[in-house]
Amino acid sequence: MWCSKVLVAYDGSAPSAKALDLAQSIGAQDERIELVFAHVMKLFALGTGAEGPLIEEANRVHAGLQQLAERVPNKAHAHLLKGTSPADLLLKCAEDEGCDLIVMGSRGNGGVKGYLGSVSYAVVQGSPVAVLIAKDAPEAGSADATTEREAR
Repeated sequence: MWCSKVLVAYDGSAPSAKALDLAQSIGAQDERIELVFAHVMKLFALGTGAEGPLIEEANRVHAGLQQLAERVPNKAHAHLLKGTSPADLLLKCAEDEGCDLIVMGSRGNGGVKGYLGSVSYAVVQGSPVAVLIAKDAPEAGSADATTEREAR
């Protein structure tokens, strides 16, 4: 078994959904691989009146991750992490859980297209364990995308 416990960062973005898929395919290789799903609720709007919708959204995402944890054949559970630094929260969660792999999207909500997002970059730089980045699909003008369109 090349990994035993995988932290999967999910923020609701398309790249993080790809990270979920990728982590599930890793878990499918061996049911002994444990999956830890994590969603970060960034606490920057507390006291502004905007926290209500943020909390509701974070709870909705966390509930969805808990349901996913119940459906996968692997041992799995979900965390809702709260704080001001998503990268630090994810790294601490990976350490506390004893994860030997972190899987996350190449960029999440607010990322600049074509680059690692600030959170994924910080996790890659700060992680003592392997970080697997789930990439976006190729651009529409690339050869792979053109071949895929022609095949349809």
